[in-house]
Amino acid sequence: MPLTLRYAARSDVGLVREGNEDSGYAGPYLLAVADGMGGHAAGEVASRAAIDELVNADQLPDGDPIDVLSAAVSAANGRIDDMARADPSRAGMGTTSTALLWNGAQLALGHIGDSRAYLLRNGSLTQITRDHTFVQSLVDDGRITPEDAREHPARSVVTKVLQGQSPIRPDYSIIDVQAGDRLLICSDGLSDVVTDQEIETTLGRAHTIDDAADQLIAMALDSGAPDNITVVIGELVEADAAGDGAPATSYIVGSAAEAIEGGEPAELTEDPEAMRYAPRARRRRRRRWLRPLIAVAAVIAVGWAGLTVANGWVREQYYIGVSDGEVAIYQGVRHELGPVHLSELYAVPGGLPMEALPTVYRDEVDATITAGDLDEAEQVVHTLRLRACRAHARETTATEGANVDEWLGDEVGFPGLLCSD
Repeated sequence: MPLTLRYAARSDVGLVREGNEDSGYAGPYLLAVADGMGGHAAGEVASRAAIDELVNADQLPDGDPIDVLSAAVSAANGRIDDMARADPSRAGMGTTSTALLWNGAQLALGHIGDSRAYLLRNGSLTQITRDHTFVQSLVDDGRITPEDAREHPARSVVTKVLQGQSPIRPDYSIIDVQAGDRLLICSDGLSDVVTDQEIETTLGRAHTIDDAADQLIAMALDSGAPDNITVVIGELVEADAAGDGAPATSYIVGSAAEAIEGGEPAELTEDPEAMRYAPRARRRRRRRWLRPLIAVAAVIAVGWAGLTVANGWVREQYYIGVSDGEVAIYQGVRHELGPVHLSELYAVPGGLPMEALPTVYRDEVDATITAGDLDEAEQVVHTLRLRACRAHARETTATEGANVDEWLGDEVGFPGLLCSD
């Protein structure tokens, strides 16, 4: 029997941020979430631009649905590039993009960034996207566990997003579905604070997908909601069970929504350009004080006899911070025990001024990014350098459109920024 797609969408600013940089969309053929990044409201601009382009794919695909979805994602990336070129203050802005396109028999999945897609089938939840983040690469290499990744200080450092650079390399795949399947796309404002087990239980037990969406938002808020939260849910049902068929109304939520209050879904009007903006508040890091506090508590508890052991542990810790306006690697933990500093400057890699970093990464370094060892610290610096180089490459005419590897050793678009290892 033919299947049809039901859908629901919700978004909430959360309990910490002043504005919503997430955007979401749910329609008869398309489900999508975009989580923006960048200062001065640029994250909101980027996520809105992505959704504006993706909604053009909300129709029965004529041909390969991956080709249709890929074209929409490329158009979104191009639009972000155009907007950044038109306004230099938006340089470095970007957004995640995770979307599902329904062709009446299968779903095409397009994904870049760390917004996630899940499939719930027969009560069992499966994540069908892979996070494009620094900590996911550590999990893939077996250096940390998925549980460790949830609390890792660098968990928000993304390695791939739509940022106007070319080429882009999203992940594309075809998802086979059956009646009763539920699909969830969410920003990390949900997945960072609500576990997969909790999502599985809620998504499976909710009577309707609207109930599920409301409950997931409420769970994130109950967990502190340090970030914006967006959820888009789809459900495959037999056509007869859908009554009159898929609803005609499409929903747009988050920063791309028009006249939205409290994350409630709004009907998509004929003028999707009239969108809401709000200033970006700096994201507060959760439990950033935990590791230094543990170090200090250990020193006090064990006394002089344990000081040597504690000192040895501290000397094995590293973090990324700032030294004279440059990104630097420190050895130890960022804390003081009376007059005793528990860290010291280890190295200034050079060629990576703080001002060259996009705002979202500058905030991370200002707050310090903890690394488990020196290798991990150097990998974080390398990732930050690539992000800075890609953000400023368009400002150097001679290197526009070049591959990052082609700029190594050169200054790219910012004084003192060297795009080298």
